[in-house]
Amino acid sequence: SKYIVDCMNDYMETLIQNNLFEETKSLRILSCWVNDMKEGEYNPPHTHHDGTGWSTVLFLKVPEFIDDTKDPHKFKDGQLCFIMNQNICHYVTPKVGDFYIFRADHQHCVMPFKTKKSGAIRRSMSFNFIEVKKDV
Repeated sequence: SKYIVDCMNDYMETLIQNNLFEETKSLRILSCWVNDMKEGEYNPPHTHHDGTGWSTVLFLKVPEFIDDTKDPHKFKDGQLCFIMNQNICHYVTPKVGDFYIFRADHQHCVMPFKTKKSGAIRRSMSFNFIEVKKDV
């Protein structure tokens, strides 16, 4: 876990150096978990922790989804949705190895899916990070 924290702190320093973020606090892991989602399961819109700090998601396993929609603009199976300005969503198609970092107060959800192989799972690992006073 120390390596992950070091990488996140390095990421924060990169944001600060590029004037994309002004905070100078360090991060530490608050929680970590693995999600194994089966066909038909979903995660409704939510935020993490108490809306403070940062959250991540790393995709470890992604099954082959069935696209049975007639309109390709409606196929959102298994996608991660970042909710922007209330009802506008930015959809991300998960791929093994993709790693997303976002503020813990950023509302997001996971769409349900159908798979070609019965019992296939979509596996992701997530972390919540909180900001702590930086060591001097």
